[in-house]
Amino acid sequence: MTYEQLMADLPAFADKAAKLADRLGLVRARLQADHVALRITELNHALAIKDALLERGQLLSEKEINGRPILLIQLNTPMQVGPWAIELVELPFPDGKKRRDGWEHVELILPCDAQDKAQILTAIRQVPAIIAKWPVLSDGSIGIEMKASCPKGEDEPVTNPTVAFRHEGITVKVHPWDIRQVLGLMPIAAD
Repeated sequence: MTYEQLMADLPAFADKAAKLADRLGLVRARLQADHVALRITELNHALAIKDALLERGQLLSEKEINGRPILLIQLNTPMQVGPWAIELVELPFPDGKKRRDGWEHVELILPCDAQDKAQILTAIRQVPAIIAKWPVLSDGSIGIEMKASCPKGEDEPVTNPTVAFRHEGITVKVHPWDIRQVLGLMPIAAD
């Protein structure tokens, strides 16, 4: 996988991610896009993509999580991913698992004070288009997998409760904070 291949694949990924988000009502809810994430399985490809991204931006964070580096790169010029202009790219280095290389997910911000899985699920259920869809989302009968998690890195100032919606290999995630706030690179805004 090369940077050029990634960019060639971006329109198809963006279209699928936007369709999934629209189906969920998240486009109409006008949630801000936080970042887009990659999955790369070969170390040499990850290194080359890192270099290509750094030619177009700056490294904000490189953390070791579960035995591998995960990079956050801020682009000089946001990339258009469906309806979102996104300036942050998450590049996890390979972890030995075989996956499909390429774009993996888009994360959106649902501003709320959720601190755990139950609270982010309550917040997501308040999005107007989700209210009506909740019964079929929660039972999986419309073919969209939904999973809540609450990751928190060792030195991160806040937890990052997240709801992931996955359909046909594409994931759209929703969480309450800008990833830069989660990493301690930006202050948490006082309400």
